[in-house]
Amino acid sequence: MRVVVIGGGPAGMAAASRVRKHAPNSEVIVIERTKYVSFALCGIPYYVGGIIKSLDELLYYPPEFFVKKRGINLELEATAKEIDVNERKVIYEKRGEIREIEYDKLIVATGARPKFPPIPGLSEEGILTAHHLDEGEEIRRKVQKAKSVAVIGAGLNGMEFSENIARLGKEVHVFEAMGWPLPMALDEDMGSILRKRIGELVKFHFNSPVSEVRKIGERFRISYRDSAVEVDLVLVFTGIEPSVDLLKNAGAEIGGAGAVKVNSKMETSIKDVYAAGDIAETINRVTGKPDWMPFAQIANKMGLVAGSNAAGKDVEFLGAVRTWTAELFGVEVAGTGLTEAQAKEIGYDVKGEVIKGRTKAHYMPNVEDIWIKILVDQDNRVLGVQAIGRGALSKVNVAAALLPYGVRSNDVVFADMGYAPPLAPVWDPLIVAGRRMDSIL
Repeated sequence: MRVVVIGGGPAGMAAASRVRKHAPNSEVIVIERTKYVSFALCGIPYYVGGIIKSLDELLYYPPEFFVKKRGINLELEATAKEIDVNERKVIYEKRGEIREIEYDKLIVATGARPKFPPIPGLSEEGILTAHHLDEGEEIRRKVQKAKSVAVIGAGLNGMEFSENIARLGKEVHVFEAMGWPLPMALDEDMGSILRKRIGELVKFHFNSPVSEVRKIGERFRISYRDSAVEVDLVLVFTGIEPSVDLLKNAGAEIGGAGAVKVNSKMETSIKDVYAAGDIAETINRVTGKPDWMPFAQIANKMGLVAGSNAAGKDVEFLGAVRTWTAELFGVEVAGTGLTEAQAKEIGYDVKGEVIKGRTKAHYMPNVEDIWIKILVDQDNRVLGVQAIGRGALSKVNVAAALLPYGVRSNDVVFADMGYAPPLAPVWDPLIVAGRRMDSIL
């Protein structure tokens, strides 16, 4: 059996490795458009900031590991052009040559691509984003030469890049159309708390949609509201979209969120063709509906399932709850499930409130504040949790484990969470937040 995998990122290499494990006599070929496989794109901001010294450190394994140790054939710097489902073959280009390869099973893991807003001037040469390691190398090189940098978008990537660049001593301007950081992940009440805690290392311009970017010589002029600023470098992090073109052109069904529609086995609507990672939709285990969740931990699991099933196993990926986390300017922040804005857009009747708790018993030294928000529907079913402060991820991970099972706020209250004065207060902040949502408790 020959299995072809398009895309050598987390989902693609997880799938390829799983095929080799479960079907050791199979031939596995990975077509990857860059010279890297099994790469950690989330580490690029830290490479740009000098915390990570080499791009090689962002590879889980070097390419030769997969060739020599796992017997996976790699076609690097090769771009898939077409999937011929009738002839069961992939047409791809490598070094200017068009090649073809037949498959018995095909796994497509082409990921996502940057999505730019319709701002005049964003197509100017020299405006960058980071969606593969080579782009990270280019950004690092140009940041080292620049004195000032503009970052458009205060989402997770924009915030991580801006912090790492600012710590190099550069002047950094961050432009965000909304009034708080992480506007797609945090509600305004929680975002306002984060905004107050992230300091002044970066010059933030909130409520400031960029109206134009104009190149003036070797510099860029950023226009926003009634003002403008000139910088040496512009980075854009305004969102991504699934790279579905190959499968869409091959006739695969596309879901409502714009990603490839798959079942729980990661099978597409085309026989013997699977999709995994940021290209594929999955079930949101809070809403029970198809959703698109482009996160690395989800992509890896999708790849594992797709590869196992392509090798003849029977494995299901039941979905996810959209859990994320970051450390921004020394502040830990995390979330899972729906935000209040997302819940209302779907049609839930929701309520949520922010509580401020402590990270340990109040009489212990070095106690810190932590903010928790629990969002519930009219039946007190928990829809989402957000947290800011030391230990935020641990609180959110507890919630993430509970969310798929339809827990209510009183289930959170009676969760048996550990207590010791130097580690946690007797009333854990997550439990206190649950109490706040329950009129009886």
